[in-house]
Amino acid sequence: MSGTPPNRKVTPLKREKMSDKERERLAMREQRRKRGLRRRLIVIGIVASMVVVFAGVGLISQYGMIQANNAEKIELQEQLEELEANENDLEREIMNYNDEEYITEVARKDYYMSKPGETLFQLPEDEDEDEGDDD
Repeated sequence: MSGTPPNRKVTPLKREKMSDKERERLAMREQRRKRGLRRRLIVIGIVASMVVVFAGVGLISQYGMIQANNAEKIELQEQLEELEANENDLEREIMNYNDEEYITEVARKDYYMSKPGETLFQLPEDEDEDEGDDD
């Protein structure tokens, strides 16, 4: 380099004019470069495939969790509907127990209580009526 002037352009080498040793050396260098490139590509491919596998596993586990949460949500909504229906029944019952006529009717029917001077008679029930009540 010391013998070449600094503004001189570099001319590309022509393979026809190279000696066999130079061609061999150039081919070896090209082979090493290709081998290094192939190794880098393999490493990049392995790393990329590992990233894809880990991302896939994460997505699959999240999908499973979402499905489980959705199933639990549906189940809890059904329980909520049942509890709301039960709450409505209980509120109706509370209103009935605050009604004096209802309490009197329950006391007479279930506990055979009577008003002063009143006599209760219990009549036998017909079998036909029992069968009709079951339906």
